[in-house]
Amino acid sequence: METFSLMDGMVVTVVAMVVVFVVLTCLWFMVELTHKLVGDPTEEKAMSDKKELQRTSATPNATVNIVVDEKRAKAAAVTALVMAYEEHPAKKFEIVEVVRVK
Repeated sequence: METFSLMDGMVVTVVAMVVVFVVLTCLWFMVELTHKLVGDPTEEKAMSDKKELQRTSATPNATVNIVVDEKRAKAAAVTALVMAYEEHPAKKFEIVEVVRVK
């Protein structure tokens, strides 16, 4: 059995890193392709809501429906919770109601 030199170890390391990089790149392209084929339902809903809002705001004396993005609403609630916790770290907080404030 032959000895495994330092150069052999370097070659194996470089080849393994290249293989991992190629596999990760292929997985990334597959995810992007799947995303384009399947689509994102939240983007489609947001676009339809935005068109609805533009249509209702274009008509005079129409009531304006506020479009709420669920992801942004959750992010806003969590941000408010973190800010409240930073002011009083010894207390425990719970989100009971979400109210929009201008």
